[in-house]
Amino acid sequence: MVCSNCGNNMEPDERYCSKCGTDSQQVRVPVAPVQQSSGTNWDTHVKVIAWIFIITALFIVIPGTFLMAFMGTFSHMMLPRGPLFFRGPILGLFSLMFLPVPIGIAAAGIGLLKYREWARILTVIFAAFMLMGFPFGTALGIYALWVLLSTGGSSFYKAHAATTA
Repeated sequence: MVCSNCGNNMEPDERYCSKCGTDSQQVRVPVAPVQQSSGTNWDTHVKVIAWIFIITALFIVIPGTFLMAFMGTFSHMMLPRGPLFFRGPILGLFSLMFLPVPIGIAAAGIGLLKYREWARILTVIFAAFMLMGFPFGTALGIYALWVLLSTGGSSFYKAHAATTA
């Protein structure tokens, strides 16, 4: 160690310089406390939820499209004739119920990628409904609600949405 006042070589355990008497501990600059960050990368969490929602919508739309395309069209070949001759069109209309939900889920995911405030609200609504789908829907719903409603995640999303608007 070297004295900061006179440049004299000092022993590491010496507190005072033997040449000029300068206190070596007094000269030391206290280290500023390191600010702890939460370590949460909210941007990554939001993007993960967005892509999971988009992929989930694709998995939901496949059976809906199958029912709409095949059940309504080919029901006369699969179902016996009877008094309900209009059941093919009814099955086709029934299958249309499968399409609005995945379209809304996909829209929520795409909106999350663009940080739109309406997408955050829509995702929270879908996440609340997904809680009933044990086990995967419950896990996804809890994860989405944690990211979008926690204090850090909510403030990050709102700040990012304000800058992209």
